[in-house]
Amino acid sequence: MIGSLRFRLIDLARGTHTVSLLATLRRNQYQSRQALAVSENQQLNSYFNDLRKTVPLFSQVARFEDLPVLDKRFINAHRDQLINASYQGKRVRKKTGGSTGEPLVYFTGIEAQSYLWAGLLLSWEAAGYRLGEKVAFLAGSSLFGTGYKQRLYYRLLNVTVMNAFDLSEQRLRDYAAQLGKGGFRLLYGYASAIHRMARLHLDAGQTLPNRLRGVVCTAETLTPAMRADIEQAFGVPCFSQYGCHDAGVSAFECEQRDGFHLISSRCHAEVLDDGRLVATDVTNRAMFMPRYDTGDLVQMSGRSCACGRGLPLIDKVIGRQNDIVTDPAGAVVHSELFTHMFREDGRIQAFQIVFDEQELRVNLHGAQLDQAALAGLEQQYRGRIEHSLRFPRLIFELNAPFVTLPNSKHRFVIRRSATATPATTP
Repeated sequence: MIGSLRFRLIDLARGTHTVSLLATLRRNQYQSRQALAVSENQQLNSYFNDLRKTVPLFSQVARFEDLPVLDKRFINAHRDQLINASYQGKRVRKKTGGSTGEPLVYFTGIEAQSYLWAGLLLSWEAAGYRLGEKVAFLAGSSLFGTGYKQRLYYRLLNVTVMNAFDLSEQRLRDYAAQLGKGGFRLLYGYASAIHRMARLHLDAGQTLPNRLRGVVCTAETLTPAMRADIEQAFGVPCFSQYGCHDAGVSAFECEQRDGFHLISSRCHAEVLDDGRLVATDVTNRAMFMPRYDTGDLVQMSGRSCACGRGLPLIDKVIGRQNDIVTDPAGAVVHSELFTHMFREDGRIQAFQIVFDEQELRVNLHGAQLDQAALAGLEQQYRGRIEHSLRFPRLIFELNAPFVTLPNSKHRFVIRRSATATPATTP
């Protein structure tokens, strides 16, 4: 009751209806796939009809599937034309961090904001969270805001922010101590930051005392090795959550942890022939962004999950479209090449590929690695990389600081020209 009251106060302050919507999502997630599909189709038709009535740019488009696929550049250039002038509710200005190379400024409404939080809470509940329990955020600026209002919201949410901009060994130990005595029931944040905390303790032969029910990783790829390390260190199940809020995408792993359940009452999803996820937030009527190219590559599944949920299932989030490595001769490979190459090598706990026109750097991390081991790894993997890619310089390095994006996200593959004065973490 206290937890529900906390969120009702937030709803009252924001004008949202997260609590009632969460109750609806809890029920509807177990509807049949057919029933959910009928509901989604009705929402999409309503969205498309409103779009044609209020956006002259698309008034003559006969079918939804005839709409062009929109990217960030198009939306930024046509923002005023895409805003729904007939929308009477509160508009919330949003700006993406630009991790794909170009920030996006857009507006969203109360319904979409309600879905954002209700979807997040639903994903937490699959990890054992109960409404109002203490949550720790270990993340950067893409997951939490700043300012007086944000701090007040976090207090009502019962959330403690642990800033991932500082991941020094001492700070991570401080965070771990805070987790151990703070009564937290859920840890939520960047996969790389949580994994770094886990490895710090595992390498010291330690586990982390806590009262957590589960760990939920988001914003970055969670590899099987990372999940195993996190579960060993914290002693609780580790889940992955996938979202792209500008496109209305909210998907989560259930208790089976065998794919991501997509909340289809918010998002109409399409997968193009090249694997790109194109999504439409049908709950955002403040500004229309139909068929928005998320830049993410995914694999959808037609199978049913053993949990009984009827929500569409994403088998795998492969990565971002710009997780592509191109050498000077034009040869192209996806970052999955490196993930598959290194994932079975127990000596390699983490890696990063940084490249430009002149060189490709392979940064390998492992507590047991030394220069002699690095030489062996280079001998083992150099030929496999050069079979697919040719750079003037191919450099292997050991435990070098990772290059990160300004919002502290970790990327396995980074094109140096797109990093824009990156930060580094040891």
